This record gives sequence, structure tokens and C-alpha cells, in this order.
Amino acid sequence: MRRIRRAGLIGLVVAAAGPVTLAWGQPVEGGATQSILDIFWQGIELPTYLIVAGSAAAVALVVEHFLTVRRVSICPVEQVRRARTNIERRRFRECLDEMKKSSTFFARVMAAALKHARHGFDAMHAAALEKSGELSGQMHRKVEYLNIMGNLGPLLGLLGTVWGMIEAFGALGAAGGQAGAGDLATGISKALVNTLLGLALGIVGLGFFGVCRNRIESLTVSATVEALDLLEYFRAAPGASRAAEQRDGSAPVETAPREPA
Repeated sequence: MRRIRRAGLIGLVVAAAGPVTLAWGQPVEGGATQSILDIFWQGIELPTYLIVAGSAAAVALVVEHFLTVRRVSICPVEQVRRARTNIERRRFRECLDEMKKSSTFFARVMAAALKHARHGFDAMHAAALEKSGELSGQMHRKVEYLNIMGNLGPLLGLLGTVWGMIEAFGALGAAGGQAGAGDLATGISKALVNTLLGLALGIVGLGFFGVCRNRIESLTVSATVEALDLLEYFRAAPGASRAAEQRDGSAPVETAPREPA
């Protein structure tokens, strides 16, 4: 099935790159037709290089995202299970050492929380949320470049189109109006190449930005929930907490009221 789809895709690309009529290309002398690839090559301007560079960067960001932002690198199921087992068996030092050795999102959040164990549950809970926000912010800032390139793509395409239109009408004016409509149409079609490339960059950039952002939010929220759920083992029971406060003298001990004299 994959081979059939690949063959069909190659066939579409070859068909698009073949000779086309006025709808896709421009006629040349001798009755021949000009392929769309020829028009693309002739329509290259300075903004085109910026669009191509942005497209390459967008592809690199998308590939890097799908290689690094995965469940196995954010919240591995086996790692969560081992952490729960260690905490239930009160092997806190082993759990902390294992979390420090790992670079997953879940492990870094848990390590930050366990380091504050001596300060109590509230400090651990706050440390976990703070670390989670920091790590998720780093991942969001990386994919934010897709949003930037997706918004700049159409603007760069418009810049290239205006650039080409200026050159086309400038050449028409220099010819003293003797240039035919075919020459003007050729210049305009070359100018529109940048618009097409810019729109393609915008569609790809903004589309994958939404996909990558949703994946980050889904995986990081899931990992944070797992970490906070494990931290509930450190929450002291209300009765035990009250007794500890009274033993330490941090809270006044209630006494029976004295009888009046």
C-alpha cells in the first residue's frame, strides 16, 4: 500500500512538472509551452531565497519536534510505574537518584519536587508546578518559530510579487509600450511565483504550529498530572499533622476550661 501511494505521489509531481498550457505556464516562440518549473526558476527573486530558507527551517523544526517530543521522552509508562513502586515502598533516595539520572519531562519534574521533600508537601507541590511550567515553556518557545515563519511567509511572498510586478511594468515602460500582452503576462506569472511559495510556507508553518502546540500541551499536562498524583503520597493526614504540630509546639494545645473560683 505504501508503494502504491508513493508511486501515485511521484506521478502527480511528474505530471505537475510537465508541459502545461496558459493556465499553468506561458507559451514561447515556435508554439512550444513553458513548464511550471521553468517559470519557477525564472521567477526567483531575493525574497524567494528568504522563503526557501524559512521553509527549510520549518521542516527542520517539525522533524526535530516529532523526534524529541514523544511519550517515551516526556512521560514513559515504565518510569512512572517504577517511581510509584519506590515511593510506596518508601525508597525515596532510590527514587530521587533514578529521577536525577533521567532527562525526561516527568523525571525532571519529580526530581525538582523530591529535592524539596524536607520542606513539606506544599513546597514539593509548588516546585513540581514551577518546573513543569519552565520545561513546557521551553518547548513552546521552540515551536513558536513555526508560528513566526507561518505569518512571515505570505508577507515575503507579497514582497516578491510586488518586486516582480515593478520589474515587469518597468520593462514595459522602457519598451515604450511596444511590448505585447504576452510579455506582460509572463512577467506577472513570474511575480506570482513568490506569492505561491509564501502561501505554501504560511500554510505549512501555521498548520504544524497548531499540531505541535497541541502535542506539547497534551503530553506535558499528562506528565504533570502523573507527578502530582505521586506527590499525594507525601501529603500528611490531617490528624497526624495536627499531632505533629502540637508535639513541636508550633500550635497551641487546647486545654479544658478552668472552673470559676
